[in-house]
Amino acid sequence: MRYHRWVLIAIRAAALSMLRIVSPVQANESDMRATTSKPATITISSRAVHSSADTSARVVLTVTGYEPSTSGPVTTVVSLDCGSNVREIGRFGIFPNKAFSVLDGAKPQRFGFPLPDDPSCRQPQTVIIRLEPQTGGGSGASLTISDASIE
Repeated sequence: MRYHRWVLIAIRAAALSMLRIVSPVQANESDMRATTSKPATITISSRAVHSSADTSARVVLTVTGYEPSTSGPVTTVVSLDCGSNVREIGRFGIFPNKAFSVLDGAKPQRFGFPLPDDPSCRQPQTVIIRLEPQTGGGSGASLTISDASIE
């Protein structure tokens, strides 16, 4: 059976729009992207039950994309929402300072941070990711996170 070109285009368009609806990364991509002007607040997934005495528990971030600033390097600041306060748990930078994306075939990068000893931070619900310029204003910098989990 031979299809006309416009029928094939319509079928592809419908398939792509369905993928956008069911794909969790696509649906929340703007929420998973941090910039210097807008931090990302990400719900922690794959939460295992950890006792307050478990010192091996850590927050693990999976970074799937990065765009460096045109005005100088940026540092990623990782904080937890610990009930009534926000607590910084670590910082990291992407090295080398060049753009990458898993959509272009790059491998994701993972970063782990131990949970604080504070009992209010042992079962966090969200992690806050923000980019802080080291020099310049940090214009154009963005970081895309596909997952935040406790392991």
